[in-house]
Amino acid sequence: MNGKYSLPVVKAVDLIWSSFDKEEIRRGYAMLMQEAQQGGADALCFIARCFMGEEYVWSGAGFATDDANASMLMQKSALMGSATGVLCAVRSGNFTPAVQRGMPFASFKDAFEEILGQAERGNAFCCYMIGNVYYWGDYLLVEPDLAKQFKTENKYNAWAYPIAKEWYERSFKGHICAGWGNYCNIKESGLCVIKNNVYESYFRALAEISPLICNNYGCYIRGKVEPEVVFSYYMKAAQRGDLQAMVNAGSCYDEGYGVGEDTDMAFQYYEIAAIGGHPDAQWQVGYYYFDGWGSIEVDYAKAAQWFEKAYRNPKSGRKNKVRSVAYLGICYRMGLGVVQDDDVALEYLQEAEEDIDMLWHPIDSMVLDALGGENPSTL
Repeated sequence: MNGKYSLPVVKAVDLIWSSFDKEEIRRGYAMLMQEAQQGGADALCFIARCFMGEEYVWSGAGFATDDANASMLMQKSALMGSATGVLCAVRSGNFTPAVQRGMPFASFKDAFEEILGQAERGNAFCCYMIGNVYYWGDYLLVEPDLAKQFKTENKYNAWAYPIAKEWYERSFKGHICAGWGNYCNIKESGLCVIKNNVYESYFRALAEISPLICNNYGCYIRGKVEPEVVFSYYMKAAQRGDLQAMVNAGSCYDEGYGVGEDTDMAFQYYEIAAIGGHPDAQWQVGYYYFDGWGSIEVDYAKAAQWFEKAYRNPKSGRKNKVRSVAYLGICYRMGLGVVQDDDVALEYLQEAEEDIDMLWHPIDSMVLDALGGENPSTL
């Protein structure tokens, strides 16, 4: 309840949420730990955010998700009088009745006004949090009577989004990128006018800060500019550790898009992303080993291992699961890199058959032939 962050917290937040540099992030985290040991309630809140997953901190920072520890720290922060802790507790589902009773604020509104004061004085992270309060509807905890004016969520959003937009833009000017996804959603909603030139100006600026946004900007301009420009954004993001950018850069090398075709370079980027846990990259590496591309020799054992990783990866989309399980089924059916097992093969192949339209020739034919079904390529 100090009304402002300590200087070490201000510096630490800047390092963790603006640098996108693993060493600088760790330096910022050490500063937060030191502040927390000295009783800093705000520091506890920001430490908690580090363990709440990629919605709260850059995935490339290397923090392991620990929901239980994060909840404990977040609630403790709010109970110790951190207005940031209160706002983040509401947003993360940690604003329990016990926290509401025990916090030293008379109401959520008091905590909101403390953060609002810091935002108005130019703190970019506070600007982001105020934007969130409006965007997510938490402002109805500030002014409960407003709920009577909005009969639907859409009507609330039509009122709140223009306000959230302004606060997010102020946060962008302070190099805080965390609100970009919500800002994009506001634009796409049609409930708030964001001119294309304004949108693209912020997009370009934030692409120079965040590897994630840098990759997304490359996707955004694809087809609008020269392929070499698109590739340059993928490469900048990949070199700063963005896994999706590595996959995109690998795809460019695969296709010769914006760069000379080079299957070996493509594999290098796919492999780095695969080791980092990207599900599509894991399938790509398996595919390279299964068929043998460029200087990569056929290695069915490695192929099966990577297909298994891609299939089991909780981040795999349905298409990636289907193509991974299809190749796994073939591996087990034919004993390629694994001990031949008809029962396991049948289980995998039947799962692949459920979405056979997602596959292509010849793998769709191989699946159906292995199952003794009708081959779509012969129809």
